[in-house]
Amino acid sequence: MLPDEIISKIIAPGLKVPEELFSDTSPVSPFSTYTLSPSAYLVVCKDWLRVATPLLYNVVVLRSTAQAAALALALKDTPELGRFIKKLRVEGGYGPPMHAILKCSPNVTDLFLSFSIWPSDNTNGLCQGLPLINPHRLILVDNCESRESRPRKNKDGDALRKAVRECIPLWNNLRICYYPYSSDIVDMAPYRPRATKLSQALAASHVHTIILCSEFSFIPAFIRTLYDIPSLRVLQFEQPITIINSPLISLIKQDPRLRKLAKYTVQDSYKEPVVPSEPDITPSLDPQFTPMASASEQARETVWQRVLFFAMYAEEARSPSFSRRPSASRPSPVPILCVSKDFHRLALPHLYDSVKLTPRNAAKFRERLDKEPTLGSFIRRIFTTSEVTVQTTTTSIPGQDIRDAVLTAFRSACNLEVFSPVPQCPRQHVSSEAFELLTKTAALSLQQLTMTLENMSISASMFEPFSALRTLDIAESDIKAGRMASPSHSLKSLHNLEIEVDSYSSVILAVFEDMRLESLRSLRFKYRSKAASSLVEVHGAKLLHLMMDQINDFPALDMCPNLVDIELSGDWNLAQFDPSNPHNSLTKIVASNLPKNMEEDDFNQEMFPALREIQIKTLDWPTNERDIRRSNVVPFAEYLLKKNIKLTSRDGKAWLPRVQLKTARGRKKA
Repeated sequence: MLPDEIISKIIAPGLKVPEELFSDTSPVSPFSTYTLSPSAYLVVCKDWLRVATPLLYNVVVLRSTAQAAALALALKDTPELGRFIKKLRVEGGYGPPMHAILKCSPNVTDLFLSFSIWPSDNTNGLCQGLPLINPHRLILVDNCESRESRPRKNKDGDALRKAVRECIPLWNNLRICYYPYSSDIVDMAPYRPRATKLSQALAASHVHTIILCSEFSFIPAFIRTLYDIPSLRVLQFEQPITIINSPLISLIKQDPRLRKLAKYTVQDSYKEPVVPSEPDITPSLDPQFTPMASASEQARETVWQRVLFFAMYAEEARSPSFSRRPSASRPSPVPILCVSKDFHRLALPHLYDSVKLTPRNAAKFRERLDKEPTLGSFIRRIFTTSEVTVQTTTTSIPGQDIRDAVLTAFRSACNLEVFSPVPQCPRQHVSSEAFELLTKTAALSLQQLTMTLENMSISASMFEPFSALRTLDIAESDIKAGRMASPSHSLKSLHNLEIEVDSYSSVILAVFEDMRLESLRSLRFKYRSKAASSLVEVHGAKLLHLMMDQINDFPALDMCPNLVDIELSGDWNLAQFDPSNPHNSLTKIVASNLPKNMEEDDFNQEMFPALREIQIKTLDWPTNERDIRRSNVVPFAEYLLKKNIKLTSRDGKAWLPRVQLKTARGRKKA
């Protein structure tokens, strides 16, 4: 048995609400993320329940009427819990339960209130309960931060603002207030009366610190009203003032009263990033000192190779998104080659390990390889960028410099492992001559290949030399069929195959139908999925991952009995997932859009006993009670949860059911 003090130290980090989150005034609440409630700590055991309860109630965040009703019920049953509440964040009105909560929470020191009240909300309980507490800090927000053109106007919102203004002079413990209004709102006129009335209420208060949460470019009249607060000591601008906004600094310095109160930070938007200084290394007392002079030559080279691997950014350069442009924090590695002959010999392989061909450097790269073909043996990865049009004397050839550089590299890159474009760039077009050179030089080492074949006749036999290839992303451009019986071991190591097909009759698809592809596990199609039916039928039994446009073109699930996940880029609906036999392997469905119909009767879960997740790549969960109530996706997500299936958003966050209330008619609402 551990003492309560030790248990408290263990549990506290999981139950603690960071101060920066509690006081966050951004338009989207930081508590709208979909994570498991920390109340789960309380059900571990009785000891944890006893120790964790005060910690759990120390900071209370209310985001729905149902949460407020649940808390009010808990405080009614156990009034002592209310004494633990020190910080209370209320992001709406939430009806009569708020009066009961505030009545049982006399020790609230920090209060967060939102003036952004929807017409469907009810602030009566909150208005009645505010005089019952006496907070030390008041944090106010309004929807002006969301840049809405008009504020929300309704009687409940007006009543809440009036109640807060009446309570501010009566709260004799109030010392800090977060002021929600700014001078930089797109349309300030509708908010000016609210800001003026709030400033007048604060002028009769006991606050000594007012924090201006929003950005300012000048000092409006409703801010000048705050100067009259006798107890005010600090008027803090929370947002840094940039050099561009220097007139604001001048206004502050010109006003004697404001100059005394204002507290702000200045940010130079043009300031270059600070480059860390190099450590001071004491030179050796021996001018003839040679590092590792007593070590063997092999040991010295091993150590220096490892040092130069990091100094040349060899690991970072293996990523296609890595920028090779020198900067203050990452200077060019080329000068390292000039240190000595040994450094040049040891560092040169790292310089050419990963090559990124651009229209700017392609011609120089080709010239260097023409002069020193042995450099090609150092190349492991070639990344290409978007092609540009190069004007010649007779015609316009797209990306000729890059094509020539690729052709030259293929002649000598005998250890090439990856040939691929950088992200968001199209595949490099490869001619018959280039493909033939690639076959002769790098077929045994190549592991990843992304290309568009053009102006050539292809057959299955041409891929036979690529015995190590694991990932192939291929498209066709003006291809002729050269179909013949395929060798049984063509692409025997191929694991991932991606094909871009833009016509219903594809030569490439016919070629891969003739291959055995014993190791194939992932198959991805772009665009015309109907043309791929025969290919899926041939290799479907081996597939674990399938990506295509639509599923209604052919019975893909029946053809792929071992499929683990499927990704759809086009329109779909639940009724399409109805294989002739139960699919016992499918665990995940990924789709670009929500299904066209989300009716419960359209999905037969008995046909998918292993399905556990449906991810929608364009889905973002609603972040407030009103949007949750109006969403048609939330009921569908809760229906799936009853079947033990998670509906996840673009970032992989699953919907978590909220506390719910039962209406008088027995219906549930969030």
